[in-house]
Parts: sequence; structure tokens; C-alpha cells
Amino acid sequence: MKSHLAIELSEHAVSCARVNDGVVQSVDTLFFKDKIDYRYKEQLDQFFTEKGYREIEFDDYSLSWYSIYSTLLPNNVFSESKPEDIFRLCYSTDIPANHIDYNRIPELSVVNIYEIPIWVKSFFVIKFPRIVIQHEGSHLLHGIFAGSTYKLKTVISLHQNSFSMVIANESGLQFYSQFDFQTVDDVVYHLMFTFQQKKYLGQSGSIILCAGVGAELAQLEELNQKLNSLGDLKTFKIEINSHLLLNYQALCV
Repeated sequence: MKSHLAIELSEHAVSCARVNDGVVQSVDTLFFKDKIDYRYKEQLDQFFTEKGYREIEFDDYSLSWYSIYSTLLPNNVFSESKPEDIFRLCYSTDIPANHIDYNRIPELSVVNIYEIPIWVKSFFVIKFPRIVIQHEGSHLLHGIFAGSTYKLKTVISLHQNSFSMVIANESGLQFYSQFDFQTVDDVVYHLMFTFQQKKYLGQSGSIILCAGVGAELAQLEELNQKLNSLGDLKTFKIEINSHLLLNYQALCV
């Protein structure tokens, strides 16, 4: 039996899943009360001790980090530039260079450049030296393109106040981005606007909804109901997949 500790992390919460032979056995979640670097570590340390994760030796360890700051770049452009320079061209935020990292996505010949606070690596690499750390967007891309992408396929990962949206069609990546939102209607707007711009309305395909770490499940259900009630999406299969991110994460270890 192969055991896997799959961790999902954002600035709002952390979730740990024990997975045996691809089957999720249990999930523990902690919502952070204090959002300061050293307090993140203290809260995580207490959480891992209380849940007994240090006493168990897993075959695989992986971490999916979520941040709204994530951008894709073709391999050939990336090789001619510095990640921090590209990142600052995309975002006006003042993020230190050592908070910028990247994952290669070979199947798409792109690189995902993203923000990840230094405390994340300093905590988890020390606790779990064999851990594989990637951005949630990288897991989404690896997972989506591990299967068939000829037909139109959209994945929305909902978080506490932001979400990721990935669209694949005709065996290629058509859209990848993150958005802030205040209400579920904002998510519906961004999806419908993107579909309109891409001329996808009236076509058929699938829309998969999943809860990122710290997401409110009631909002996910509300989003599912609203999308299923839209006449413009009646040709789409819309559903919630609660373990999608965990399944995709397992492909990256």
C-alpha cells in the first residue's frame, strides 16, 4: 500500500489529506488566525503535532500552494529572462525576489511563475525533506492535460476570496488566470465573459468546480446551482468534484 500526505496551503488555511493507494482516507483543515510569518509556522507546528503527522512515515509528500499571483510563460521566452523580472512586468506588487518561484510544465512547453512566501519552504522542507512543492495552478495543468483535452473542458478552483480558471480545448490550453471575487455572481460574470470572448457559448463541454483550501462549500454549491440554471450553459455538463485537486496533486509526486 502506497501512502501519500497531500497538503493544500494558502494564506488563509491549510488542509492535509492522508491518501492510500489513491483513496482519500481523512482530511484535516486549519484556518489561520494570525497571518504573520512566524505565527504561520507556530500554528502549523501545533497543527501537525496535534494531528500526529510527524509520527507517520509516508511514501510521498506533496504541497499545493495557492496564490493569486501566477502567470504562464513559454519556455523559450523564460530561458531568455529572469523569473523576478517577468513577474514584476506582470504584477505591480512589490514582492521580494526570494518569494518568486516557478514550475515547468513540459507537456505544454510553458513555465508557471508565481509568488510563494519564503516561510512556506523554510517550514515544510525542514519538516518533510522529500516534499514536492508546486503552485496549485501547476497541479491543475498537469492534471487536466494528463487526460483528454480535445473537447472543451473548464476547471474552476474556488478559494476564500479568489479563484482559478483553466480552459482546455482541442488538445491545447486556451485560458489560465486567477481572479478576485466578492460574490458568486462575480465568478459567473468572469466565466461568461471569457466564454463570450472565446465564442464558446452554444458549444458543448464540461465545467468542473472544486473547492480550494479555505473555500466556503456553500459558495461552491451556490455557484453550481447558478451555472446549471443558465440557459447559455445548458449544453455543458456542470458538476462539483470534491477531490479533484487531491487527485491532480497525486500525479505530481
